[in-house]
Amino acid sequence: MTADQEKLISEAVEKALAGDMDSINAIEDRSLRAKAKAALVKAKRAAKAEQKTETSDDAKSADSSVPQEPGSPLASLLTAFYPGEIVESSNDGNSIQIKPEKWEEIAVFLRDHADALLDQLECLTGVDLGEGEELQVRYNLHSMKHRHKLEVLINADRNSPEIPSVETVWRMADWFERETYDMYGIVFNGHRDLRRLLCPEDWEGWPLRKDYEEQKTYHGIVVPKVKEGWE
Repeated sequence: MTADQEKLISEAVEKALAGDMDSINAIEDRSLRAKAKAALVKAKRAAKAEQKTETSDDAKSADSSVPQEPGSPLASLLTAFYPGEIVESSNDGNSIQIKPEKWEEIAVFLRDHADALLDQLECLTGVDLGEGEELQVRYNLHSMKHRHKLEVLINADRNSPEIPSVETVWRMADWFERETYDMYGIVFNGHRDLRRLLCPEDWEGWPLRKDYEEQKTYHGIVVPKVKEGWE
């Protein structure tokens, strides 16, 4: 991308942030317009993260003497049994981030412990946290008996993303893990049949990563970069 194109995108994004979306929509080149939209999303995300950090810092300054305890019995239960595996917990305790190493053991605990009984995996999805950042997997768990829920977050190294599989803990994880592997390249160690689900086995790259570059051809067939009606 040339310096003039970068300047065009930068100016269009600045105007869009100020409320003038026509500055982006008026870009005639489809590829540049798509890059401008992507840059706008990234700029909005960065601004939101900065605002969240400032708010959090203000809250801590206002009452730094009060310890932050998980607000959910499930988060408290997990913290009590696996204190060294907890990275952080949301204020309400309904979302908790853990280290990946003991995930399979913790999954069995959450499924079988009488106070948890999280016997249903409702969803498993991958997230790309941004260029140069880690990848993340989110598990949405629910108890049919207790009617409570918990979201478990696990981060993985972008260059070598590996997380223990829970396909034998919750059978619903089978295709969920395969799809996440297919789209993000996250390897679920211990999965009994980890292979692509949507893309061909010999497809190159991981389509939902933000740094994904689509291959030019597939078995001699040109892969179109822009398709009419998709925007």
